Order: sequence, then structure tokens, then C-alpha cells
Amino acid sequence: MAATTRMTRHAAPCARSRHARGFTLIELLAVLTILALSGAAILLTLPDEGARLRQDSERLAAYLGHARDEAILSLRTVEVVAGPRGYQVRHEDHGRWQPLTDKPFRARSWEDGVRLLLPRGQAQLSVRFDPTGMTEPRSVALAMGARQARVTVAADGQVSIDDSAH
Repeated sequence: MAATTRMTRHAAPCARSRHARGFTLIELLAVLTILALSGAAILLTLPDEGARLRQDSERLAAYLGHARDEAILSLRTVEVVAGPRGYQVRHEDHGRWQPLTDKPFRARSWEDGVRLLLPRGQAQLSVRFDPTGMTEPRSVALAMGARQARVTVAADGQVSIDDSAH
């Protein structure tokens, strides 16, 4: 009986140390696989710089088109002003420029990381549409990282996007 007691005492510490050693290789590989798959899924759902820049340039182009339409429909001069933080539409009222606050004309901010490329010495750019929808040709350059996009407004008020500049 003494031999059985001695064996039990020695067997118990071995059993505990085996469980206390840690994870098996299979368990570690399973966890690493799950982490890799979830990381890949997150990366695939994040828009790249080009997509965010394209989205902001399309939004600005649509905004400029709405401003042109507003100038024609309201028979008044309308101006889009773009600065480092974003852009807004204003109209002239008794010699003073007032912001338009209707939903399609609310002030907009640039997407995170998108910046307006201003000519040296200028704090903002403006595109002014007369009541016929005409304007002086303008080009608004946006950048994000190394990518660039250019929103161009022709003299007749037509808006186009060129995002081929890198």
C-alpha cells in the first residue's frame, strides 16, 4: 500500500505540469489563422486613397453642378468657395455674399487625408456662376498622399474630373 501512495503522489505533479505547459501547436496555429483572416477582411473593406480621393472629387463636381443649376434657376450669381477645410455655396444678396443653407448646399468638409492644392499665396478658390450658368474656367486640384485629382469647370459651366494625375 505504501507503493501505491508513493505512485499517486508522483503522478499528480506530472499531470498538473502537463496541463500548465501552455497551448498546443494546433491551438496556436488556429488562433493565428483566425487573426490573419480577420486582418485581411478589414484591409479589404477599407477604401484605398484613390477611392477616397475619387469620391471627394465626384462629390465636389456634383456640388459645383448643383451650384450652377441654382444660379440658372434663381437668376442670381452663385459662388462655390473652397478652402483647406472644405467648401460651401454662397449667393449675392444686396452686395453681400450669404451662404446657402438648403440641404444640397450645406457646407462640406474634405474627407480625412484629402487636401486642396491652392496656388501660392491664396487662402481659398472660388468658382462663380452667373445667372446664365457661365463662369470663368477654373480648375480645382485635390490630393491625398501621392495621388491627385483635378475638377475642372469649363466656361459654359460643365464640370469634369481628371484623376489620372499621380
